[in-house]
Amino acid sequence: MFKKILVPIDVEYPRTSKAVYDNAADIAKLSGADILLVSVRPGFGMPIVASYVTDEMKKEAKKEFIDALNKFTDKNCGENVSSKVLVGKHYDAILEMADKWGADLIVVYHNHRRDINEAFSQNCAQ
Repeated sequence: MFKKILVPIDVEYPRTSKAVYDNAADIAKLSGADILLVSVRPGFGMPIVASYVTDEMKKEAKKEFIDALNKFTDKNCGENVSSKVLVGKHYDAILEMADKWGADLIVVYHNHRRDINEAFSQNCAQ
């Protein structure tokens, strides 16, 4: 089974994040897997953005982001759960962390609502 489950969440949407975590926790219970919650904050690398954002603003944004993730983790998560804030493009940061940490599984949220045609489609990608 799985030993390391990576769970990307968005701290701006705690209800959705809780649902994703709960699914991962159910899977983790089956084999005693560890869970790593990650939340990706955007970087300030683009020159047009960087010119308007002071170092103090960057520090404050980072602190607020970390605090929000810690608050979510403390409120919603059990044992064998750690968390980490990542910086950059979501997909790049998540995949890089999955490789670095050695994740066996990544549990993500799917927010696309199906219409009746998609529900009965044979295309599993939908």
